[in-house]
Amino acid sequence: MQSGFRCSLRAVLCCVVFTVSSFALGGPAAADDQVAKGPAEGWVEFVDLPKADPAYRDRIKNGISNLLSDYQYKHRTNGFTRFDRYAYQIVDRPGLERGAGMDLEFDPSRHKVTLNRLHVIRDGVVLDRLPDVKFDVYRRERDSEKGIFDGRLTAHVNIEDVRVGDIVDYAATYEVTPIVGPDLFIEQFLTEWTEPVALVHEKIVWPTSQPLQIRPTATGIKPSITVSGEDTVYAWKVSNPAPIKWEDNLPVDYPNQGIVEISSTANWQDVVDAILPYYQPATVFPKEFTDKLARIAAQYPKPEDRMVEAFRLVQDEIRYVSLSIGAGSYIPRSPETVLASGFGDCKDKALLLTSALRHLGIEAYVSLADLDEGRALYQRLPSLRAFDHAIVKAVIGERIYWLDATSYLQGGRIENLSQPDYGFALPLVSSTAALEKMLQPEPAKPTTSVVERFEFPKQDSDPLKLTVTTTYIDADADGMRRKLAGEALSKMGDDYLQYYSKQYPGLKSVAALETKDDRDRNIVSVKEAYELAATALQANDLNKKFPLKADVGVSNLPTPTMVGRIGPVWLGSPTYKHHKVIVTNLKTRFTGPQDGDVLTPELSFKISYSNTPTELEIDWNYKTLVDKVPAARIVDYLKAADDVNRNIQWNYDFTQTGAIAPSAEDSTLRFVTVTGILVSLVCFVAMIIREAKKQILPNDQHYWPMSIKKFTVMSLLSLGIYNLLWAWRAFRQKRANSGLKTWPFWRAVFLPFWLIPAFLDVDKQMAGRKLPLWTIVIGTVTFLAVWLVDLTPEIVFGQDTTPLWWDGAGTAIQSLAPLPLLIMINRLNEPMPENEARNSRVSRWDVFGIAACAVMTLSIWNFPG
Repeated sequence: MQSGFRCSLRAVLCCVVFTVSSFALGGPAAADDQVAKGPAEGWVEFVDLPKADPAYRDRIKNGISNLLSDYQYKHRTNGFTRFDRYAYQIVDRPGLERGAGMDLEFDPSRHKVTLNRLHVIRDGVVLDRLPDVKFDVYRRERDSEKGIFDGRLTAHVNIEDVRVGDIVDYAATYEVTPIVGPDLFIEQFLTEWTEPVALVHEKIVWPTSQPLQIRPTATGIKPSITVSGEDTVYAWKVSNPAPIKWEDNLPVDYPNQGIVEISSTANWQDVVDAILPYYQPATVFPKEFTDKLARIAAQYPKPEDRMVEAFRLVQDEIRYVSLSIGAGSYIPRSPETVLASGFGDCKDKALLLTSALRHLGIEAYVSLADLDEGRALYQRLPSLRAFDHAIVKAVIGERIYWLDATSYLQGGRIENLSQPDYGFALPLVSSTAALEKMLQPEPAKPTTSVVERFEFPKQDSDPLKLTVTTTYIDADADGMRRKLAGEALSKMGDDYLQYYSKQYPGLKSVAALETKDDRDRNIVSVKEAYELAATALQANDLNKKFPLKADVGVSNLPTPTMVGRIGPVWLGSPTYKHHKVIVTNLKTRFTGPQDGDVLTPELSFKISYSNTPTELEIDWNYKTLVDKVPAARIVDYLKAADDVNRNIQWNYDFTQTGAIAPSAEDSTLRFVTVTGILVSLVCFVAMIIREAKKQILPNDQHYWPMSIKKFTVMSLLSLGIYNLLWAWRAFRQKRANSGLKTWPFWRAVFLPFWLIPAFLDVDKQMAGRKLPLWTIVIGTVTFLAVWLVDLTPEIVFGQDTTPLWWDGAGTAIQSLAPLPLLIMINRLNEPMPENEARNSRVSRWDVFGIAACAVMTLSIWNFPG
């Protein structure tokens, strides 16, 4: 149950090819004597083969129907015995490739393997294939290209004469002798699969004097617990669990499947005690290394500088190779051996760095971490298998520093040294061992900044010139420094040219990449230089549809499907990127992108621009604000991600001259919005003509009564425009009844100035139930105040600076300002209720008018500039 600390490619940034004849890959390592054949031990329980639930038949993959997954364990002195059994039915042709062979993987240094059963069941008849089994044993070394060698072997069995419809049932016993911590035990199994399985069976026989710790996650499955002599038997059975849908981009600490974890201890100190004797720092080094440490101590009096120099010494001078074979899975080689060989793996280099730091008077400890699932360690039960990496914890004063000696060529001093972000780590200390959170500060400024400068030709026959300067800091600088060290500069230049050629066909590189590296400040810059011939610039109207595109990493934003999703989305470590485009020698003033900012609880994407009559400068800034998106916000997040991706590229017609020229997107938007405004105006003219043709006759109706409900709804939906129509009708009716020569239309246009006179006129005609005059005064004053607030920025600053929320609130206030007058009119008309009822009906022209108002409003709000 131990896998060892084997660093993955993410930590091993230098892939070492370590060619030794004894590590020949892919060839047979031994014959049948590597794996035995024989019956299972008496404590093993052979459960009956279950039947698959036909309801899940449509979820079967690759022609294999899983029938039984069975793991059973029994404690023994200095280890345990594990029994594995797997049974499946081949239900379709693709299943023959997958189901006609089996692999038993094992570590010969700690596993003794016996194949107990190999049955092929055909039409209910059991065919015993075990006697004829022959093993082909291979040493694969899957990670050899990463410099990792684990010594594990694979025994392959080809099952002959397997047909569609057959059931294959095989079982093997592993006698496990752990290299370290023989009394430590860890196991975990899934209670839910992504494909159908008829039965999941788990059984553990363990001494009653050593009770096991059980931690279920995302499942309510509980074990049956019985006592048999000196042992306790823990057993779980899960029958035909419903297959789950696997969700991508989940945080590692979010369980996608039900899982049960079982451990022999609840104390991390037990885990540390098992390996701490092997991680005692060295006090004596070879003379050459001792002299190097002495020079560091003499040159750097401050402990912070000593730490950085020792860190670089181990990173840069000890290459990475992991001999995780046998004891090498968990036990490091001595610092003396590592220095003599010039290579080591994560645990070797961590122990060497810890020893060097202590020699320099700095408190330091080897610490265990997990590269991929470290952020979920707090959910795990204590075990050695929870880790796959070793780093160093250094303590100077009250500050804690996490150092990964496996990497190389890191830059920075103490104030800007990038530290790993693995979530949690377990320092190897003699007492009170516990997981510690590895705090990761938010980036205060962009870690990658790109500046593109386009110099458009002054003469039509001249080429366009493009220079690109990319500046990396902090962890991004470390990554680029390693890339520059490991990749040919010419190859990198070709890759960059290919990237830009997709946007600007015909682009040519005019200079080799120019790089600068300030390792102490941890700043790396790369400069590129290109030219685009005049013919290429004019070809296919490129200069009229010239793309300006930001490369700020938004393409890495996960966009998972929402179909059936219940889990959050993992965004990763903090990201902060910047991209600037400068375009010079323009023939007119161009505007930059507008209304392209996207700000949500998860991310910030901002665009700004500045311009002169001959130059345009656009800045994009992108930053993630959290590391995960809650499931309830995924729909909003996906919309924001789409908005961001739509705003990273803008196309311009740089052939324009004269007045301010909009972008190509603005031009399209102008056309659409102008069309919308014209259509709306045509609709309004049609409505005005229709209304004007209506003959208003003298009658018993005073002004224009109508229900408060209709007036309020129509006024708000039309953003106050309906008020004009209502006032026009009211003043026309008043003119018809009085015979006075008035202008109803202009009274409606300047309604705020006629609200009080109309109110007083109605008041004279009423005998009772009057509203106080101050109600209409307040309505008039607020109406005019909104006008004043709206117009002042336009007059003083030459542009509208009022926020969008004020536009909405102000419109609502103005729409409802005439309500006191309407209430008085309705009360005046109470003796003739049919008038109010008639005017309160919603006609087709009312709906038509609201639609026209909506088109007009959207067109004006979206008008560019």
